Amino acid sequence: MVRPVTSHRMDPILIDPNNHAPEITPDDAWGDAAAWHHGARARMLPAKKSRQDASLPVSVSKHLMGLRLGTDAPIRSSEEASSPLEVHEINGAVVRLVTEVPAVTKVARQFTFHAKRVETSEVRPHQGEGTAWGHSRKQSLRWLLVSSAGVVTLVALGLLLLPWINQANAVRRLPGQDALILESDEPLEDLESLNQMLTFQPAAEQLFRAFATATTVADILPLVRDAKTVLPLIRRHPLPAPLSKAWLPPSDTRWSVFTSHGKPCALLEGSLPNFSTFSACLVLTDNQLLLDWKATTGYGTATFDALKKNLGDPDEIRGKIQKAGFFTAIFPEATYQSYQFVSPTDDQSIWCYARRGEAAQAALDKLFGDGEILTASGEAQKVTLRLEHSPPGALSNQWLVKEMLHQDWITP
Repeated sequence: MVRPVTSHRMDPILIDPNNHAPEITPDDAWGDAAAWHHGARARMLPAKKSRQDASLPVSVSKHLMGLRLGTDAPIRSSEEASSPLEVHEINGAVVRLVTEVPAVTKVARQFTFHAKRVETSEVRPHQGEGTAWGHSRKQSLRWLLVSSAGVVTLVALGLLLLPWINQANAVRRLPGQDALILESDEPLEDLESLNQMLTFQPAAEQLFRAFATATTVADILPLVRDAKTVLPLIRRHPLPAPLSKAWLPPSDTRWSVFTSHGKPCALLEGSLPNFSTFSACLVLTDNQLLLDWKATTGYGTATFDALKKNLGDPDEIRGKIQKAGFFTAIFPEATYQSYQFVSPTDDQSIWCYARRGEAAQAALDKLFGDGEILTASGEAQKVTLRLEHSPPGALSNQWLVKEMLHQDWITP
């Protein structure tokens, strides 16, 4: 194998102390490369084989062989060394390719001047409209007067014929039918009293404020109506917790007036400091505004808690009543009318039944406007009832309506 020729002498600066080269052996021929070749001729690469030589058989020329490396490689003759290898130098020049199709020559842009068309005064031919289309023309004053007179005549004729046209649709009174006369619901005296009651709201607020802040029964008696009658009842019932003396009715307190059994009454409704509501009933007696204690407190001879258990005295019970549809075997629908009776505080209720055709059922039906034409109203109505215990077999919270004492909670 051919090794490069190197010198045994080296620059001391380039000597690496860590790289110890092996010593030269007798077999190494580094120092005499020419003697190693056994002649002055240098080994050369074989000549390039031509196509003609490749086509010849192997036996034609024994000296034609491939490239061999080693000590036994044949030495080329001087004739073979005369044809050196073809060397192509690679430099930085760029080989540019020329297109076979010649480039298109650009043509300069040509500008053509077009003169502006001169408008002529030619008249455009009409396409269906008249020559006077779009031009206003004056209307004849005579034609306007005749048109106005015709319109007025038609309107007057229609008004004259209107009664004759409506005659066919007029309501005809049957023979024997009396004419209805609309009368005022309230007499004139009651209207004057109601108008007077409208001005009593400030006095009513001060009256209820004194009632709500009272601490003893003696403070309440001058404020209530029929004080001698209700005094025993007030003493049997504990007084509610009094409000502060500084409390005043709120500005949104409602004041409504009405008549009950021919007497002017009023209702003061508002809210208390604990966010509960109050409803104070006031009556004008001998030109003096007084508080109806029973109506204001919703007094009853028995509480709804006791009535639900079929207990208590049912002679005078105040509440809100409305029609219902709850029937049982003891109270069939064919015989009784069902009602729901709600407590004044709206937190408890019982079932009440009035026998159809009796006075109690007729009086309750008047409250709801039940008749042949008008249907019953679904709103609850304030009433004072006298109840009666149900027959055996009924539920504990079912009662009979014996009598409707009066509408509303105010005692006549």
